[in-house]
Amino acid sequence: MSLNRTAASTRSALGDLPRNVWVTTITSFLTDVSSEMVLNLVPLFLANVLGVRTGVVGLIEGLAEMTASLLKVFSGWLSDRLGQRKRLAVAGYGLSTLSKPFLYLASSWGWVLAVRFADRVGKGIRTAPRDALIADSITERNRGLAFGLHRAGDTAGAMVGLLIALGIVWAAQGRALSLGRPAFQTVVLVSIIPAALAVLVLAWGARDVPAPTDRPST
Repeated sequence: MSLNRTAASTRSALGDLPRNVWVTTITSFLTDVSSEMVLNLVPLFLANVLGVRTGVVGLIEGLAEMTASLLKVFSGWLSDRLGQRKRLAVAGYGLSTLSKPFLYLASSWGWVLAVRFADRVGKGIRTAPRDALIADSITERNRGLAFGLHRAGDTAGAMVGLLIALGIVWAAQGRALSLGRPAFQTVVLVSIIPAALAVLVLAWGARDVPAPTDRPST
């Protein structure tokens, strides 16, 4: 009986979550499906197809992640100043989506670095405004549930993306031990679909709301 009451209470709480929480969760799920499809294969593409040394692979990933981390502070500050959480988040997701097709044409590690840099710039721009949008949309009572749901969407998307990528590679080249360019290019093309859907969901579904300190007292 206790478990039934807990399950019913959880379902009720989920149903009470505002629109923005569900929209950002779906957006993050789709984005992680797309990102994990490609990102898990980029090091293999660099090493197996382009013949890049391990140290260069590490440099590319390190610079990309550092870029995202530094930009999060600026984008969070900017979203506070402008009060435009949604617009910045959409811009960040859009930039990451637009950068992905260029991996299809990548012919050197410098090209891959440029694409990864643009993708992480997009992540740096979107992360803080998106989280602030979630925080602005919820109350203290459902804060933990809202962010827990969003992170669960992130994780689920990453798992689904990895499985899709593995399925595509297996279908494209069977039991070949080394990743080939055609298989990687197919994954890149397919990954554009969930990435584009994520931008559309956020652009059409999310709504900017006044920050708690800006809301009129009642």
